[in-house]
Amino acid sequence: MADSYDRYKAAMLDPWKGWWIAWPLSQHIDVGDVFDMSGGALREAGDLAGRAIGFTSRPGAPPGSFSYDSKGSVSVHFKSSGSVPQGFSALTEVDAGALVEFESDSSVLVVYSGLAQEGFSDTRSVAADLARLYWGGRWDSNLVAVSDVVHAASGLVLVAAQRGASAELRATASAAAGPPTLVDLAGDVSFARSAHVGLRWAGSAVTPFYRVVRLRETWLHRITIQYGPRQPGRGAAPEAIPPLVLDEAHDDPGAVLENIAADEQPPASDSVGPETAPPPQPEP
Repeated sequence: MADSYDRYKAAMLDPWKGWWIAWPLSQHIDVGDVFDMSGGALREAGDLAGRAIGFTSRPGAPPGSFSYDSKGSVSVHFKSSGSVPQGFSALTEVDAGALVEFESDSSVLVVYSGLAQEGFSDTRSVAADLARLYWGGRWDSNLVAVSDVVHAASGLVLVAAQRGASAELRATASAAAGPPTLVDLAGDVSFARSAHVGLRWAGSAVTPFYRVVRLRETWLHRITIQYGPRQPGRGAAPEAIPPLVLDEAHDDPGAVLENIAADEQPPASDSVGPETAPPPQPEP
């Protein structure tokens, strides 16, 4: 499964440059969620609201749907209810659905529909609040916060395990009303048959892509040099943060916060919760 995830992630890094690729695929992430990256792993650590950090978000403008098929190496043949096209073996005449065939052992098919994006509308206030938390010993350099998300109403991901892999998708009643399309089938299918498919997944209400921010390393270093290391609070009233530090966060939040590059995302085996593998399928 990890190999299938790596292929899926590699396929998404080009069309979604700068975004982290969610895993497990069923994961739902919100703006303001907090993760701990200590030890090279990614662990849930609450959210900004739980740390009394308020923020507002603004909508983005992603495409309404997204599809990817590994440079044309995936063939999809659709079937309407009442038809009996060649190549189908698991769908009955009354079924609507699709036959997916993979020409390469690295072929990936991805479809997301109903995309919606949101993110921080004012990074200045977030930068100032995180600086204040760090100064008071209630935020450390291993913590990261989700700054932007892309939600999907539904999705479909298939990754071939070898050349010649195939799968038959059966549309549910809602998707079978007319001639199906890939967008119709995303998240609204059952798998009637699969052969040599390393990863097969369909789901709804997910967050396939997101961005995270952290306190910039150069800023942390400068704070340590100028003011000494920050210590966790021990119940005493915290020392007030210097006004110059807050002014910088408000005037230049980019000097305090940085987006974490996609290549720094922890590997799937170290992320929160593995994706559930599909049950074994009989080979033809």
